Amino acid sequence: VYEQVRGVFNLRAGARSPGIPRTNHPFFGTVKETSQSFCSWPKKKLFSLAYHAPPVTSHPAKSATRVTPEDWTKYMRFVRRACRAPTPVQGDVWLRLILHMLPVNNSRFAYKQLTDPEAIACVYGCGNVETEHHAFHTCNEVFPTWQFHARAWRWFGVHFDWATISNIDSFNVSPTCAANKPALFKLWTLLTASVLHTIWIQHNAIKYDGKTPWSQRVWEETTFIGWMAAVRRWLELQDPTDALRINVLAQLAKLKRQRPYNTLWLKYQLLDPRIFSSNSVALQAPYLFNTQNHCAPIPSRTYLLWQSDSG
Repeated sequence: VYEQVRGVFNLRAGARSPGIPRTNHPFFGTVKETSQSFCSWPKKKLFSLAYHAPPVTSHPAKSATRVTPEDWTKYMRFVRRACRAPTPVQGDVWLRLILHMLPVNNSRFAYKQLTDPEAIACVYGCGNVETEHHAFHTCNEVFPTWQFHARAWRWFGVHFDWATISNIDSFNVSPTCAANKPALFKLWTLLTASVLHTIWIQHNAIKYDGKTPWSQRVWEETTFIGWMAAVRRWLELQDPTDALRINVLAQLAKLKRQRPYNTLWLKYQLLDPRIFSSNSVALQAPYLFNTQNHCAPIPSRTYLLWQSDSG
């Protein structure tokens, strides 16, 4: 490179280069009416240059009742505590949904819309734009599942509407069940997280693996079994004498008598109170439910919804 430059400028070998006039530092600024180089600038001036403009979108925790950063911090702390009750993977899906971080088609493939209008459409082929609200709640493939569970919970005044799922601090119960609200909230949290995780897993299986959509019966039984597994895990992690755990079991006994759950409860025999009051880790279940719309009999002792380390 040196020889090429020397040849271009016709410089003799060993000749000294002409002096280059020195110029001022390219990064100069006025500080207290004095021109100073970048190296001498005070930190306050550097901080002002590096300042990031406020975001153009609102905070995901912002709502009509949460308007200040302190409210957002308090709410997110509440959300994280609630998401610790389900399994980590289920709680993570719900947390990402609240923070608008899940890559649904509307956000992931919006750049393809001009060349492929179907890129942002629902994976179930209903033709609607796949937003978080649609993918997890209003789509005709998943909304009946929420209705199925809502029918069992309406006696408690509990709803599974999108406003409550995406703003969990708005969870409420009927006045007659106010004393049992903490226990019902715990059960509702475990159920909602389990259903959301199942919806997301099925969404990805259809989109990326070409799986066939489930029938409504499969949705109902799969989400019910998943919820029971999450409940059992949570119960095993609690002190048997804990007041909240005892109340959760009491509310669970009421739920199992509701018509949507009673049939499935008897079919799978998942929650015998004697099991939860003992140290047993195996759940007796006469059938293993699969995704082919039928139930295959298997030995009950081989069916474990959740096996602890001691199992």
